Amino acid sequence: MNGVNFLAKKDYTRSFDTIVLFSAGPIAEQSAKIACGTYGARFQVDYDLSPLFPYINAVADHARFYDKPVYMKFVFEKRLCAFYSREGAFAPISDMAEAMEFLPKLLDFIEDISKRRTDIVPNHKKFKPSSALDIFRLLPGSNCGICGYSTCMAFAAALSRQYTSIINCPNLARPLEERATFPVYDQDGNVVQTVSFDIDSDRLQQKMTLKEARIQDLQLRLASFEKDRHANIEAANAALPAPLTKREMEVLRLITQGSTNKEISVILQISHHTVKSHVIHIFNKIGVNDRAQASAWGAVHGML
Repeated sequence: MNGVNFLAKKDYTRSFDTIVLFSAGPIAEQSAKIACGTYGARFQVDYDLSPLFPYINAVADHARFYDKPVYMKFVFEKRLCAFYSREGAFAPISDMAEAMEFLPKLLDFIEDISKRRTDIVPNHKKFKPSSALDIFRLLPGSNCGICGYSTCMAFAAALSRQYTSIINCPNLARPLEERATFPVYDQDGNVVQTVSFDIDSDRLQQKMTLKEARIQDLQLRLASFEKDRHANIEAANAALPAPLTKREMEVLRLITQGSTNKEISVILQISHHTVKSHVIHIFNKIGVNDRAQASAWGAVHGML
């Protein structure tokens, strides 16, 4: 498949001939992005789409790649779409006319992914829902609400569909073991095997915590430095016999950064004559004779 459009010269005509409506009702796993509709539509394709599933999984919104049976589910233009190897479906729709209008958009979306396949990193991760009841047995049952859900059972149901994360429950026990699984690809981008090994998540978490602490410390230092810098500028300006105006401070900062009068005129959207007038006033107020001296004064007082 590598370098070749998988859907080149494929005929979509039969998909339009086979489209049928079915009663959708409330859509399972419906999100706020998907409105509730009366019908869904189902259609057939004449070729196996499953080789494209990892690529759809990589780029489609809210995509989920299922293993048993193999199929894809994702959101496209506020509709829930699903593809098996040779069958597709989408919902909600109100009637056949709306279905016939949406179907070519959906098929164009799939064909575009096929054309761009060599530029897409495939995502082979399969969605494997766990039993909400089994997950509930791991939880404290305190219904503390820290996870953001009203009950532990609600959290377990959300976690079983991967709508939330285990890190949101502070009382969940540490797992006995954790493993990382990596795919091994052939030259066509197909997964030929996987390699798994144990990971020490505690050590990774310690490193992340230490890194976050260093980042926070750096942010505090930068904030303190910025506060001191502004204080130095204000103090230096206040000590002048005739303090610089707000506009003159802006012009001096740009001079310190090496901007010419023409560039300052463009940046501040003022005339060249006005810039020249500001520069003269600045020179007189800080007691310098040229731009180099003005730049030095600005750099010393924190304008860089």
